[in-house]
Amino acid sequence: MRMKGGRWLVALSVAVGLSVAPAIADADNAPLMTVVLLPHLIPSIVQQLLPLTVDLPNGQPSQVKIAAAVYCGSDGKGGADAIGIIAPAESAALPQALSASDCNASLSSIATRTINSAGAPEWIEVVKGHVTWKPWQLKIDQADVAPAAKQGATAPSLSGIKTLASYPTSNLQILPPPGDGRRFDVAFGFSGTTIVASLFASGTTSNPLSSLVAEGTSLQKDWEVPQPANLLADAQYSFINDLLKIYAPLYEVPIPIEGVAQNMTARNIQVTGSDNTMTVTGQLAMQSIAYNCAVHAAGADLVIRQIQLNPVAKDCTSSNLMEQLQCRGEQMATGGSSQSVANALTSYYQGQPFQYSTQGHPLEFELGDRQFTATFEALKSGSKGNAVREAGNASIQAVGR
Repeated sequence: MRMKGGRWLVALSVAVGLSVAPAIADADNAPLMTVVLLPHLIPSIVQQLLPLTVDLPNGQPSQVKIAAAVYCGSDGKGGADAIGIIAPAESAALPQALSASDCNASLSSIATRTINSAGAPEWIEVVKGHVTWKPWQLKIDQADVAPAAKQGATAPSLSGIKTLASYPTSNLQILPPPGDGRRFDVAFGFSGTTIVASLFASGTTSNPLSSLVAEGTSLQKDWEVPQPANLLADAQYSFINDLLKIYAPLYEVPIPIEGVAQNMTARNIQVTGSDNTMTVTGQLAMQSIAYNCAVHAAGADLVIRQIQLNPVAKDCTSSNLMEQLQCRGEQMATGGSSQSVANALTSYYQGQPFQYSTQGHPLEFELGDRQFTATFEALKSGSKGNAVREAGNASIQAVGR
């Protein structure tokens, strides 16, 4: 499995943006980011992954495909269960999809129903899959199978196949240039009807399983998740700041002052925070005017409380007297205007939530031989300890569908 070519563009209500993607871990076993996929997101992801090609051993058709599947949730022992329908590689899409109720049905009853449905292929195999993750491999093994075939046809034997699919989850290239030389490890856990994923800098953790349980449980229990959120995320401040240094973002900030039609630019953005508080610092500039800026957000939903501006010091030591006078004049004008501009910005943005979205810049990644895009729109933001938290809606789409 290889992901490439994208970054999460994070937009604040004040248009001071950040990007969320992997950075350097600063402690063993501390994930850079943890994501919880909630139950109503998982089915759409499964459908985007299908059909999934499976190679068969010698003596069988060389390839078949998993044409339908449903995720059934945790098995209570660290893994998860799923039901899939295997069909000939050349067959058309199955007319009848699986549903959550099939998780409690017998495989033989599903097979009989499917083979007798309109448009069914010559044969099918209904498979119970067992999904497991151990450092650093995600596997789908065959736990049980029920074949069915039309008259005159024979379903191939899958009795000798243990693993239907396997994906390495370590040493992954995720960041686009100039951060594409970095590598990352991803750990997966299965809890109830959710899937938890934690991201680490490659080779930095000796016990990813303990972090999975702790982080996933904390994200789900500490928050009142807003509807209709389908994804929860937690990212370290150090992780976000490292990315900002890599990509040196530059953003436009609207100026909400009557008679001014221009935007200011924001650069050198950094974030700090603790429980229910966050501060974003950077530099705002317009033409020859520049301010050091601090945006303070607080509360359980991180709403903006105050924006502070201080003029950026200029070097007015030119040997040319006129240049010195001009520089000092600009410095005085900037200092005199900083409080009024700060008051105007605070008045305009105060009370607005501090939230993230992909803002038209979706993440792009590959899984197997297929390319996907993913977008995210936040519904709630928070800060706990050294991490930013988000609850929102994610959408994943296979390119070309």
